[in-house]
Amino acid sequence: MCYHKNDNDYHYHKEGGKIMRTTRNRDNIFQIIETSSVPLSAYDIEKLSKTSLPTVYRALDYLLRTGQIKSFSLHQCSYYYSSSEHKHFFICSKCNHFFPIYDCFIEEYEKHLQRKMKIQIQEHFILFKGLCPKCLQQQEVDKR
Repeated sequence: MCYHKNDNDYHYHKEGGKIMRTTRNRDNIFQIIETSSVPLSAYDIEKLSKTSLPTVYRALDYLLRTGQIKSFSLHQCSYYYSSSEHKHFFICSKCNHFFPIYDCFIEEYEKHLQRKMKIQIQEHFILFKGLCPKCLQQQEVDKR
């Protein structure tokens, strides 16, 4: 176990009946992800946290291993989002902006798949891709 001389570098919190030790950087990065409505890349988090990229990656690794955040890869880039609420995302194929989708109507389909395939679905993740309203409007203007 690694100890720092200054114990103020660490924070302790209770999670799932366990006492977890974390650092200010981890807490800061977790808060950034937790309060974002859309997935963030490590580079986004670096800019928002004003923390070095290696420190960001160490914190992301810890947060992923402890189940506090989730991730997915798209176009050779990893994106991170909070695991505290269930949501899906839409990404615009033109401007590359993410939009959160809070509605989920897939539960019946999950039940159908579980019965048909004799599997147990533990979670799902949906990413829609297309044109956002702004880019769709611009496309219509460009057609004229």
